[in-house]
Amino acid sequence: MGEIFENFDVNPLGSASIAQVHRAILRGDKNDVVVKVQHPGIRDLMMTDIHNLQAFVLFIQKTDMKFDLFSITREMEKQVFVFTLMFLAKHIYPSFMYFSDM
Repeated sequence: MGEIFENFDVNPLGSASIAQVHRAILRGDKNDVVVKVQHPGIRDLMMTDIHNLQAFVLFIQKTDMKFDLFSITREMEKQVFVFTLMFLAKHIYPSFMYFSDM
């Protein structure tokens, strides 16, 4: 992180659902930026929720419901994976996404 940020405030400005926001200063151009950091372990928690939902849906399907709820949860599971890849692409490889003029 030292090669990207001159300063990175470890105390978050705020937090919401799956991430928190930190203030930082970019090395080089010295712009103030905010950096969104995903909470540690959040992907595992989301996957646990989805697997619990899948178990519930499989139970419900054993009743007389006539539509495939399990496929809906499988799609949700795929989207969590896609979200994780998008997060990595935006936040790990370029290491940050920033907004100047906060």
